[in-house]
Amino acid sequence: MKWVTREHVHVDRVACPWLIKRFIDPNAEFKFVPWPGTELKPEDGIPFDIPGVELGHHDNKCSFETIIEKYDLKNPALLELAKIVHSADIAADRDKAPEAAGLDAIATGAMYIVKDDYEALEKGFFVYDALYAYCQLKLLREQYKDQLEKMSRKERFEFLKSKIKSHG
Repeated sequence: MKWVTREHVHVDRVACPWLIKRFIDPNAEFKFVPWPGTELKPEDGIPFDIPGVELGHHDNKCSFETIIEKYDLKNPALLELAKIVHSADIAADRDKAPEAAGLDAIATGAMYIVKDDYEALEKGFFVYDALYAYCQLKLLREQYKDQLEKMSRKERFEFLKSKIKSHG
């Protein structure tokens, strides 16, 4: 499928393509358009993170959260990641996730060192893969707390690494 969003990607407009590629549409193609000023046509693709579209900001939710809801994604690590993306993307909620300021800083700096939005996605997907693994790790540490306390550092690392999934 084709997907379309505003150019000059930042937090939500890198997180959403990552989410779409990893959990919804592995063959997704993305198009970036100047905004405002572009009249979207159906052939442009499914619009996201554009004011006024279904897969945009609604009810104090960022587009990442809206897409998770629309596609009924229930993965606990993904829902944990959504908290970070929300806090990084919604300035008024920046203090709700400690990781948000770092993610916003990375997204802001990245905009100025890539040649285009496609390169921003290519490089940004690693950041979201890492954050997704971090969110899984956070949940695994809670789930296996008692077992992990009895393991050596190396055993803990190997155990947790065996449980981390790249996506899905």
